[in-house]
Amino acid sequence: MNSYLRSFLMIALLTQGITARAAQDSTQDSARGILVAVHQATLSSELAAKVIALPKQMGESFKKGAILVQLDCRLFNAQLKKVEAQEKVARAKLENAQQLNRLNSIGTLDLTIAEADLQKVQAERTITQLNVSRCNIKAPFNGRVEQMDIHPFEVVQQRQALMKIVGRERLEADIIVPAQWMEWLTINKTIILQVEETNQSLTAVIRHIGPSVDPTSQTVQIRATIKNVPDKVLPGMSVVAKFR
Repeated sequence: MNSYLRSFLMIALLTQGITARAAQDSTQDSARGILVAVHQATLSSELAAKVIALPKQMGESFKKGAILVQLDCRLFNAQLKKVEAQEKVARAKLENAQQLNRLNSIGTLDLTIAEADLQKVQAERTITQLNVSRCNIKAPFNGRVEQMDIHPFEVVQQRQALMKIVGRERLEADIIVPAQWMEWLTINKTIILQVEETNQSLTAVIRHIGPSVDPTSQTVQIRATIKNVPDKVLPGMSVVAKFR
């Protein structure tokens, strides 16, 4: 189950409790919600190769660009050296064909073939370089390792899930509010979030209002962006949003 679906189900559970309190909340101008990470991803492999190193373990933090998974790249490095040698040969043949063409000692077709051969090898080099770069799977953002699905020395396959990562620097709150609030609820409105687990108060700004109302609970989902995220505040925590 991906993180988005898990968050959606958790919101659904919260909605059940909110429905019973909708009338009360409409007078108090407060509603419940859950914190979600803006940046979260399940990293997968683009190659079939052996895992030789996992520099970060579950729960450890990392910076954007840090290597999270190292794959055995010996085969792809060897392929790159082979293609680079083929490129040198193709380039030398093209230069020779160009010289002969200036002396009118070669046909136009032979020159065109030499140019195409070089372009073909250059394309193969680009592909091989791309495979080499895929041997080191790097972090796309600052964050922490949430879940590890592999171990060193295992052979992974293409598109196999390797680990889940989550960024804690940017959090948003998914909040369920009574549909009656649409009368005065607006984008860019500043609200206060009370984190239940840590009893901390956060300032947030409404960035999205759901396009439809749930017909059963008569509620609508909104999303608010938190301006400053304290260290102890984590994705998945519950909040009470105060609108006035």
